[in-house]
Amino acid sequence: MNFNFYEAKRYKLFILIPIALLLISLVFIPHIRYDSSLAGGITVQFSTTNAITTRGLTSSMASVIPGATASVSRVGAVYTASVTIPENSSIVDANDKLLALYSDYNAYSSAELNLVSASTGLKSDPSNSTLKSELASAQANVTASLSKMSTDLGAELALLSPFISANSSAYSYNSSNAAGMLAVGKDAYSASSSAYKSKVISGMRLVVPFTSYSYEEVTPTLGAFFLNHMIQIIIASFVIIAIAVFAVFRIPIPSLAVVFGAGNDILIALGAMGAFGIPMGLASVGGLLMLIGYSIDTEMLSSIRILKRSEDTVTHRAFSTMKTGTTMTAAAIISFATLFIIAYVFYIPTYIEIAGVALFGLIGDIFTTWFGNTVMIVWYKSSREPK
Repeated sequence: MNFNFYEAKRYKLFILIPIALLLISLVFIPHIRYDSSLAGGITVQFSTTNAITTRGLTSSMASVIPGATASVSRVGAVYTASVTIPENSSIVDANDKLLALYSDYNAYSSAELNLVSASTGLKSDPSNSTLKSELASAQANVTASLSKMSTDLGAELALLSPFISANSSAYSYNSSNAAGMLAVGKDAYSASSSAYKSKVISGMRLVVPFTSYSYEEVTPTLGAFFLNHMIQIIIASFVIIAIAVFAVFRIPIPSLAVVFGAGNDILIALGAMGAFGIPMGLASVGGLLMLIGYSIDTEMLSSIRILKRSEDTVTHRAFSTMKTGTTMTAAAIISFATLFIIAYVFYIPTYIEIAGVALFGLIGDIFTTWFGNTVMIVWYKSSREPK
């Protein structure tokens, strides 16, 4: 006969288990690293008939281009490689200066428009003190904007000098010409990006010869955009889930218990990513959203059976539900563990991220659901049953 530990009624002790996992996860979450889709970086894909392996190519590429990682797939005699490298720090900083240059130009355009407006007004009303003040302010803003543009452009060109030094005379500029300075900044950045691309491709060809390739770049600014939207999506999913759960139970404590369970699973998965070096990327976001859905499924299963049904005792219903739920979760864990092992052996980063998030999240779900959420529901239901 199976031992029903819910009958021991050591609710506070059981709840400490998922809370302890939560606290441990919080220690490792700050150590999560972002992949190129969020942190920014360059991905080059190419095909070759040369025999290559993932680990061998990663090692060779890293010796030529520091920080490079690679993955390899094979179809027949053709090997397809995907190499990811971090952005060049000078080009990243120069991109920030170029963005600042755009902002400076917008400020200049606005100030110039105000200057023209005030000048036109003074022609018809020369003694208007307000227009005179606006004219003086606009002139000062135009001068300040030009000065700021010149400073930012100079800083950008200094950062890009390793890539454009051979043709530096082409990037001279007039500090009183805003449109000209913006054009120089754009041209210098474009030329430097092309030069860096050529350097990267040449370095890769020293390791493995190839002809055709694809070159994709994600800037840190775009990566930050993706990260912000990822956070918004996860928060929105939690809000929608909380509303749906409350609509089902219409009781605060069971609803909060279900939402706590889903949130705890996500935090445990994030902690495991930080502890085991699984990178955070767009692929792992899909794994997190999938995990939210699975967590809610198991917690709703236990909560509904305990609260809505009346056969046997509360603890018996909880234990029976646990046996069903753990069987479901175990099957999912085996599936994702298999996918994780295969992805790790053949080094398929996308599958490593998805399977790693789901695998560790499901392991955490066992403790969160059956020692956290279910215990809270049993405790709540038992306290309201007649003695």
